[in-house]
Amino acid sequence: MMKHVLLAALLCLTAAQAEAAYRARVLVAPGPFHGVHGLAFGPDGALYAADIMGATIHKVDVATGRVRTAVASPEGMADDVAFAPAGTPFAGTMVWTAVTVGKLYAKAPGGKARVLAENLPNINTVGFAPDGTLYVTQTGPANKVLWRADLSGKVPPEKLWEATGGLNGFVIAADGFLYGPQADLGQVVRLDLKSMEIQILATGFDWPTAVEMDKAGVLYVLDFNAGTVTQLNKDTAEKTIIATLKPGVDNMAMNPAGDKLYISSIGDNGIYEIELATRKLREIVRGRLTAPGGVTVLNGAIYIADMFTLRKVDATTGAVSDVMPISGAGAYPATAQRGRMNDKDVLLTASWFTGRVQVIDPASGSILREEKDFIAPHDVVTDDAGALVVAEAGAKRITRVMADGAREIIAEGFLYPVGLARIGGTLYVTDAEGGTVTAVDLGTKSRKIIADKLLRPEGIAALADGSLAVVDSAAQIVWNVNPVTGARNEIATRADVGLTPPAPLAQSWIFNGIAEGPDGALVLPSDMHAGVFVLRPADGPTSTLDALRRLTSGLFR
Repeated sequence: MMKHVLLAALLCLTAAQAEAAYRARVLVAPGPFHGVHGLAFGPDGALYAADIMGATIHKVDVATGRVRTAVASPEGMADDVAFAPAGTPFAGTMVWTAVTVGKLYAKAPGGKARVLAENLPNINTVGFAPDGTLYVTQTGPANKVLWRADLSGKVPPEKLWEATGGLNGFVIAADGFLYGPQADLGQVVRLDLKSMEIQILATGFDWPTAVEMDKAGVLYVLDFNAGTVTQLNKDTAEKTIIATLKPGVDNMAMNPAGDKLYISSIGDNGIYEIELATRKLREIVRGRLTAPGGVTVLNGAIYIADMFTLRKVDATTGAVSDVMPISGAGAYPATAQRGRMNDKDVLLTASWFTGRVQVIDPASGSILREEKDFIAPHDVVTDDAGALVVAEAGAKRITRVMADGAREIIAEGFLYPVGLARIGGTLYVTDAEGGTVTAVDLGTKSRKIIADKLLRPEGIAALADGSLAVVDSAAQIVWNVNPVTGARNEIATRADVGLTPPAPLAQSWIFNGIAEGPDGALVLPSDMHAGVFVLRPADGPTSTLDALRRLTSGLFR
């Protein structure tokens, strides 16, 4: 409790200092993670947490909630993490799966990270048998495979088993069986690691993502979509729900004593503890946002694409709520825009991860329209006729989608177009790799570069005074750009943006969006620390946050 009081006090102090000196304030407090995935206890007794979007493995003190960095970016990207058991040849070696780059890493105690295997798309879960044998799975649409890996790195991984359902967070028991969930099939299975024969133990789950086993051999099943922790008798298939959390729970770890379960939550961006004897639930640590990217303002409320779901933020209090429920098969929005269709205000999201664009009712959160099969769409707006205009970064073009689904290319030949803003019949496009802002006439399709030599322009917003705000994430600068002359000046310097993912991923990994708030202030999400800032232009450049970084770095490093 004292830690949370201290954090609140520091953030309040930071906001007051920033407002007085820099005309900036914290709206949503930063968090320690960018989404929590795999969990494992290390030989030191600490809990290690995998973080895909932040490309970091964190070390968590479960007693105090203090979070430190165990493996930093870029090697630290991990979907799951495990430790070689005591008494085995590589005891204490940490192994993890870099899911988005298809690599399996290992790090001996006191050693450096090394690549054990690569070219494994959608590599997911990693775990050890009691004898120290290492197993790893792939769970992508085209890769549902179990591998045995050599921890020395001398022998390539051996494919053991392939199925129609992906095998997620598994556990290997002393009886020689692997127990794990197949999320896409809604079931838990037992796999004989000698014969590779599979047995279905239980069905009827929504999206099960992990299992754990206590010392008595009782299984516990985590359901991502339902948010439930279910006790499962592996012999009778009897199921008992022992805890219900918010949807978006991803993985589990049993403590060394075997009397407590630790749950990772993407939905809450945190970690929870369940005391098995009493079923008491305790929050260890959490953030308010996960990977805040694109942002828009509609009817006085702030909407943020938080990668795993679309969230709503109260512009006054900073309170966060979900617009849509988080789901294992969700849309994964990277950007958010307001649009106008059929004389109604709507929300628009684009997801480079799923290749989808969605039109959402802001009141109900329901999906009004969905368009698929774009190539890494990064942003979307509507034109005067209500057609969708999409920045297809992967295809290096801008595409318009009519009401009947017909598509036309408006402009192409960009290097990596990511951000869109519209003023009347003119579309403004940021090219993250080209370093430009380009004006495109939506009628004639003619184009003109109005700003160049930027380092990595991403988010762009049309302001009430007719100018543009542009986030140059690599330079950590927010620019004010005249759309006619191209003249620009700094609104904010040392902005808390510019998180860099591992190669070969696009640098706009978490999109750095910006929007004008209901009172004319600028809303700037932070991909660096998963928070949100409000900037009010002063006479000179506004710094977002040397002070904030100094205060929060001591808590979250």
